[in-house]
Amino acid sequence: MKKKYCLIGAACISLMVLFLGSMTLHAQEKSVRLTCKSMTVQKGQYALIGLKGVADLAKVKWSVTGKAVKIHEIDRDGFCSIKAVRTGTGTVKCAVNNKIRKCRVKVVADHAWIGDFTDAQEEVHLRIYKNDKKYVAFYGQYRLAQMDWLTGTVKNGVLSLEGTDPADHPITVTLAQEGSKWMFTFQKTSWEYFNQGSTISLKKYNRV
Repeated sequence: MKKKYCLIGAACISLMVLFLGSMTLHAQEKSVRLTCKSMTVQKGQYALIGLKGVADLAKVKWSVTGKAVKIHEIDRDGFCSIKAVRTGTGTVKCAVNNKIRKCRVKVVADHAWIGDFTDAQEEVHLRIYKNDKKYVAFYGQYRLAQMDWLTGTVKNGVLSLEGTDPADHPITVTLAQEGSKWMFTFQKTSWEYFNQGSTISLKKYNRV
């Protein structure tokens, strides 16, 4: 009888281990996600799709379907850089543990708020595209600053973006069109190299 109880106990422990292992795997799979499920970019633009929740990136495989986009490069941090080569739609696929996650990419010829911008001296570069329902911006200023993953929305004809400055402090910037120019304004900033309220005049340009 004692042996019987020991066998039952061992079986229960085995089932518990299997159950906990299954729950852990399920939780890990749920935590794996792309930075967006849909994206809108302008023809000629480069854009990033990130992968979160994966420790072993060597087992990750990226691919695309459709002729609108192509993979430019994949970095060691789990980001896939794509290039919009023609108008239309395409799908970026990411395979992890035999499960595929997808991002639908729409490539447009022109868009009011999507594109690449620069100043007259070409020292400031601003790239904007849309991830899901929000705009995403990447700001670079020669020998001074780099700000990635600023996010925001358009209200009353002004694109307001929030994120962190190079010192990791909160920052708010806006972009508004005035004729053929785009005015980029530092609305809220505490970084010593940015002046609150200062504006940079930008022009939009198309990449081929």
